[in-house]
Amino acid sequence: MKRGVRVLHLLAPGQHDPPENVRQAAGALRLLPWGMPADAPTREYGPEVITFVGSADEDVRGILQPLADLAIPAVGLGIRRLDVLAAGVNANIAAADLRVVLNLVVALAAERRFNPAMAPKTANTVAVAVDDLILLLEHLLTLRIPDYRERALRVMEASLWICNHLNLPPEEIRDIVRASRLREIGKLGVSDRLLFARRVERTSEEQTAYNRYPEFGANALNHLPVLRTIANIVEHQLENFDGSGPRGLMAHQIPLGSRILRAAGTFTMLQSSPDKPAAPRDVVAALERGRGTLYDPLLVKLIENYLVAGTDDVSESSARWVRLTELEEGMVVAEDIWSRTGMKIIPRGTRLTSHILKILQQFPIHPSIDSVRVHP
Repeated sequence: MKRGVRVLHLLAPGQHDPPENVRQAAGALRLLPWGMPADAPTREYGPEVITFVGSADEDVRGILQPLADLAIPAVGLGIRRLDVLAAGVNANIAAADLRVVLNLVVALAAERRFNPAMAPKTANTVAVAVDDLILLLEHLLTLRIPDYRERALRVMEASLWICNHLNLPPEEIRDIVRASRLREIGKLGVSDRLLFARRVERTSEEQTAYNRYPEFGANALNHLPVLRTIANIVEHQLENFDGSGPRGLMAHQIPLGSRILRAAGTFTMLQSSPDKPAAPRDVVAALERGRGTLYDPLLVKLIENYLVAGTDDVSESSARWVRLTELEEGMVVAEDIWSRTGMKIIPRGTRLTSHILKILQQFPIHPSIDSVRVHP
């Protein structure tokens, strides 16, 4: 087995010792407090890799920024976001396996001259390619389901509203938004007779067969590693909050993205019914009837807030043009902001917060948009 590498382990707030698997896997080990830049002795030590234990809720870029000038790869234990990491592993990985990972990461970094500063640029290129792929899949779905894109955009807008008001990390929002655009992709595997029949026209057995479309969609998306997180969200979108759904998952066992799609999808279905679109009060009443049984109670409340916000009349008289680079907290956008793939990122009437401004940085803005109208 190869020698252990020189590890610089970041101690999270309140921690004084590294995990035992890190201690055993490292050839040499130096500890550094969370968020601190490398001091002179640390630089003389010459670390080859950074390790730390964290969660998907933490700002990984912020954690690693003070050490960016070391230009060495980082491995996150318990971290699944890989855009700024050389690798992410399970926090409970065996020491022998972790040693293999660390050696491999260091070897690849030496061979390819790994530069952490390039990771965000690479991640952005991948993100654009994935969005282009999703746009292609949307067009294919529209060939089968003519009103699909319009309906998917409505679900996406409601989902984005919920995500923004839950202050979710930008990467998690991006996955949920992508899942909202592909939530019905499994319907490509449903027969025309079931797909285009109204619910009241299907037997209970036919409805059960129809309700397998999330499973079909997840199976298809899982073939592409870059879409597996989205596949997990899509797969569980028909689970009920009380555990009475297809897989028996309940409450927080159901992925948050799936719970969001459940509520946003129902809201959109009621508002865009081909027979008679439901009035806002009827939508609220329907969601309230399913609060705590079909839907996450918190998300029902946010959907209700979304309905109210959508009916607010914002005066145009005070609107002024502002360049995208000059947007600030507190401004209220007077028009929708769109991505390069035709996805509405920020709905009209949204008050900008620091979190929403970060969200804007995650999506490639449509090239025709240089400035937007805002209210002070």
